[in-house]
Amino acid sequence: MRVIITGVAGFIGSHLAQELLAEGEVEIIGIDNLSSGLESNLELLRELDTENKFIFHNIDIRDLDAMKKAVGDLKVDRVFHLAALVSVQESIDNPLKSGSINIGGTQNVLELARYAGAKRIMFSSSAAVYGDEPTLPKNEESIIRPISPYGMEKYVGEQYMSMYSQMYGLEAVVFRYFNVYGERQNPTSDYSGVISIFNDRLAKCEGANIYGDGKQYRDFVYVKDVVKANILAMKLDSVEYEVFCVGTGKTTTITQLYEALQKRYNCDKAPTYLEARKGDILESVCDNSKIVNKLGLKEFTPFAEGIYKV
Repeated sequence: MRVIITGVAGFIGSHLAQELLAEGEVEIIGIDNLSSGLESNLELLRELDTENKFIFHNIDIRDLDAMKKAVGDLKVDRVFHLAALVSVQESIDNPLKSGSINIGGTQNVLELARYAGAKRIMFSSSAAVYGDEPTLPKNEESIIRPISPYGMEKYVGEQYMSMYSQMYGLEAVVFRYFNVYGERQNPTSDYSGVISIFNDRLAKCEGANIYGDGKQYRDFVYVKDVVKANILAMKLDSVEYEVFCVGTGKTTTITQLYEALQKRYNCDKAPTYLEARKGDILESVCDNSKIVNKLGLKEFTPFAEGIYKV
């Protein structure tokens, strides 16, 4: 099998490529423009690539011609589309740029999948599509009400996946990730995952900012479990268009997260509470029964275990 992974140098993309290389049965064409992906992730993948099954191309997904040229006449079986501008705040500050990547880039990747003859595409969407609609827990049928350009862009991407499935027969699997965390998540951005930011600060026993009162809660899902979901979807015998919520079904408040990392590093630095940010969701938790029953992802890494792996 030959696959394309967009965003291969990023957090989830590099973990996915790492697992596929470990399995040893897949050739990978990796695409990333390194705007947020890390060269260190690529170095790790190259070290693991003992059988020359990984090829990397430094390309922006907004450049369809360059992606087609990179793939050439190679036949591709699956596409994993993870490349995106993932910052909610940046999407609010610069919605045109965000839309050009998250909508225009997604259209290009769909066209690339058709060009390369792929049978199936796995699309990384987000629980941000639900916005702050209050009904919980969220499932695949929950009301869609995005409150940021990022959330809207992900939902538009989902609709393109559905349309390409209907019009062109391209099988599509959509994953609505809740709060993914784990090793190699980049802590340098103000809008990076809250776990990576807290971990970076408290490891040095420096305090960190909590936006809001800290009572807001999340469904934190470990990156290796997200990778398992993607690989299970890759191996499905047949699918037309499916949406899966990817989370654990368990909640952790931001203050509880902070306290867990305080304990891990034996650091008594108190957080600084600041005004809540626009576009941030207050409460988020997943009903994961569909991914458990239909996709077969039976076990999730407990937060108390996963937090020691970041």
